[in-house]
Amino acid sequence: MRKFTAIALGALFFMTQGVQASEFTKEQHSEIESIVADYVSNHPEIIISAMQKLEKQEIQRHEDNVRSIGESLRISNDAPSMGDGKRKHYIIDFYDYNCGYCKVMEPMFEKAYKELDAQIVYVDLPVITPQSKQIGVVAQALFNLDKDLFFKFHKIFMDRHDKDVSLDFIKDEVVKIGGDWDKVLKEMNSGRPQSQIANYMKFASQLAVRGTPYLIIDGQEFRGAIQSYEDLKMMLK
Repeated sequence: MRKFTAIALGALFFMTQGVQASEFTKEQHSEIESIVADYVSNHPEIIISAMQKLEKQEIQRHEDNVRSIGESLRISNDAPSMGDGKRKHYIIDFYDYNCGYCKVMEPMFEKAYKELDAQIVYVDLPVITPQSKQIGVVAQALFNLDKDLFFKFHKIFMDRHDKDVSLDFIKDEVVKIGGDWDKVLKEMNSGRPQSQIANYMKFASQLAVRGTPYLIIDGQEFRGAIQSYEDLKMMLK
């Protein structure tokens, strides 16, 4: 047994020193594997402990990622924002123009912007219908051209509950708010709005977001809809 223990300890030492596994003989490999298997069999708690440690590390990694992406979007020139990074609080709103829960929360965010010193960052995540993407690309193109026009357009489509929207209807709404449709088309043809939305989708993938709404509130994620303004105020305290 001493021989096996010495080999096992030696193996651990060599591994910490960067020695490759291939430097052990076949017999040593077998002896080490036997010792490890025997120890694990008699001490199964180490497996549970290792799993708990890995889970804790994964949770920490995800929380760090949430905060990092949230801070990145706060200062992004691509994502529309009410207020700036100097505000006391922030809400990163991953939304879809055809998401009913997103529409319900919209007035809460506007109120938080006015009353609670909160920055609201709008991150389009068009995942519900093909029309969602069509509206989203036009909205991003408008933002790139004129931020004020974006917010007018955004309000129109966040107030609507009809998911069946034609491109002609979208065009008419752009013209009604004072937008130049030819400029919007030119911006869309550049591919920039599509690329920006693809980047939002990449963030969502990194955060394992499966749908909308998804929120980052002061560095903490919240999946699903907030039920009331009072609940939102509690989150921002």
